[in-house]
Amino acid sequence: MKKNKVTKSNTIENKRFDTINGLRTIACLGIVLMHISANVGYLESSNCIVNVISQFTNFVFLFMTISAFGICCGYFDKIKNHEISPEKFYSKRILKILPFFLFLIVIDIIIEHSIPSLIEGFADATLLFGLLQKNISVIGVAWFIGLVFIFYIIFPYFTYLFSSKKKACVITIIALLMNLSCTYYFDVGRENMFYSFIYFCIGGLIYLYKNEIINIFKNKKILSFIFIIISIALYFINIIDNQYMFLFKNILLIVSLLCYAISCDSKILNNKFTKFIGNISFEIYLCHMFVFRIFEKINLINVFSNSWLSYIFISILVIFGSICMSLIFKKIYSLITKKVFKNANSIC
Repeated sequence: MKKNKVTKSNTIENKRFDTINGLRTIACLGIVLMHISANVGYLESSNCIVNVISQFTNFVFLFMTISAFGICCGYFDKIKNHEISPEKFYSKRILKILPFFLFLIVIDIIIEHSIPSLIEGFADATLLFGLLQKNISVIGVAWFIGLVFIFYIIFPYFTYLFSSKKKACVITIIALLMNLSCTYYFDVGRENMFYSFIYFCIGGLIYLYKNEIINIFKNKKILSFIFIIISIALYFINIIDNQYMFLFKNILLIVSLLCYAISCDSKILNNKFTKFIGNISFEIYLCHMFVFRIFEKINLINVFSNSWLSYIFISILVIFGSICMSLIFKKIYSLITKKVFKNANSIC
């Protein structure tokens, strides 16, 4: 009996990109540190370290690219080849996002107990609030979830747009022009899909060219590190300060990080810690400001006379608190769903 030959390309196609958890961890914790820095009020904005931390806000674009790459890995070929129904695809996406998000919305409405919070909470719960041209204060960081859910809605259309590499390149160029037109004409920012679509396209493009990227960078960690170092250096050099340069630097940094992550078996990005944080990065992102407000109310944000010690202390508390909140919810939700399904099966 002949053994089936496993080709190199098939191995790449079936590869699990566990190192992506490292990028999720970096992006998630970076955004947490940025939000804490922006809200404590006692760090000097002129400080170079504070300026670097403030740039962590742009990790949200890395999240967008990772989201697009990840969803392409899971569903691009299935949708393209009609191997999954729309019902199953959307059910999986909604069940991934809604339970924990709805839990936080209910808590926020109870705390605020006002008509505006109820209306905004309702908008959040539909997961369609990304279509609104108005910022929502209930779970303020959730604008990203609204944007990502729009991407999930249009993902079947996205697979059509990216059905070939040539079409994907053309669409990415169009998305680039869409981003620039938002800045220089429409006056809308990252909360708008027209502005942020370029980052989802970058994720899709890296997915389509993953074989070529892996073949270039595999076993060439030094080359990958040089690429990352150059992109980081360019990112923080403000020779020309405009949207064109920001877009170029941002995309270059994101591409260098993602190319490294999918090409190199890195212990830095793929270890027990990054796997743990990466798996709950969505929950940490959503709840960290809620946890911060709790510590703020009990006066734990400025414990030490030294502002940096206070910042480090509250950052550790918020990260730890967010992890605990995420794990407790996951455990309770898992127990409830198991019990519900068990009862439903017994009735049937």
